[in-house]
Amino acid sequence: MVAPTTDSQQQLDMTALRLTVEETLFAFLQQKACGADGPLMTGMFDVLRDFLGGGGKRVRPLYCCLGWSSVENAPMDSSALRAAAGLELFHTFALVHDDLIDGSELRHDRPTAHRAFAALGPEERAAWFGKSAAVLLGDLCEVWSAELLGGVADGAEQAVVRGIVDRMRGELVLGQYLDLLASGDDCGSVESALRVIHYKTTKYTVERPMQIGAALAGAGPEHLAACAAYARPLGEAFQMYDDLEDVVVDGAGSGTDGRDLREGKHTVVLALAMRHARPAAAERLRTLVGDPSLSEERLAEARALIAATGAPGMVRRMVLERREEALTILDRAPFHPVAKEALRRLTDLAVPGVGHW
Repeated sequence: MVAPTTDSQQQLDMTALRLTVEETLFAFLQQKACGADGPLMTGMFDVLRDFLGGGGKRVRPLYCCLGWSSVENAPMDSSALRAAAGLELFHTFALVHDDLIDGSELRHDRPTAHRAFAALGPEERAAWFGKSAAVLLGDLCEVWSAELLGGVADGAEQAVVRGIVDRMRGELVLGQYLDLLASGDDCGSVESALRVIHYKTTKYTVERPMQIGAALAGAGPEHLAACAAYARPLGEAFQMYDDLEDVVVDGAGSGTDGRDLREGKHTVVLALAMRHARPAAAERLRTLVGDPSLSEERLAEARALIAATGAPGMVRRMVLERREEALTILDRAPFHPVAKEALRRLTDLAVPGVGHW
């Protein structure tokens, strides 16, 4: 049993929660490494440990922990911690495969899994080995995630948790497929971009992790519905904020390396820019977006064209509206007050600085 650390104001210590989940996760991996097959998988363990140590925020495990605390502000038992650790492995499976689909070279300034594996394989077939091994590592993470998430509850709770987990698995794959379809759809529509966010971000980042934690603590249908109601606007705000950072250097954040624009990622801000751009500007954007060899000069041009449409400002307003909606729903939700306070803090961490826009 692991109790969340609190201060005199009864605040959940999310740093302590994160570390406890990490201890559970790495203890599980160490057990696998020491098993009969462990010595045969040394390279896979090395890549996986490095990937997990690459600066992840453990957002999904935290939402699982807060889902538990929203029902019962009591020490988390081992089943909840195993579920939280399983969600991090599920996320790892998704990221490893996502990097393969996108052809990404780096994640958090570290080589992606397929690039790391390429350095371990035969030089003449390095790329093939790297991609093949990364597929297998992603599959292994999903298998181990299922092991951690399976059998974490008894009786009626087991059926509820299993149903949530099964839906989450299908929703993520559907979201990835919808993203692939949209990427070839002339920058897509706002509606299709929000649909991708619904499945790729809202469902498996906030809603399902919260519901899994809450269900393990014995939550009923009304409580699980409140988790979903809070998650929807927050998930949309989180993803739109993240996408905005790629096109606005001095706006929502410090700017990124333009990865989304080079990949032609289907985002709300890009869809709005295409909707509101003049015909010549829209045609120019089509030639720039999705070019993996986009130079810094042409990247700056794409950002300027997007800014000229007013799309970044529209997305900021959408983020603000959804953040306020999530907080309003949170105020009314039947959650324990300590969990509500922690969820407010996590909301601000998801979209930092938005309250001052």
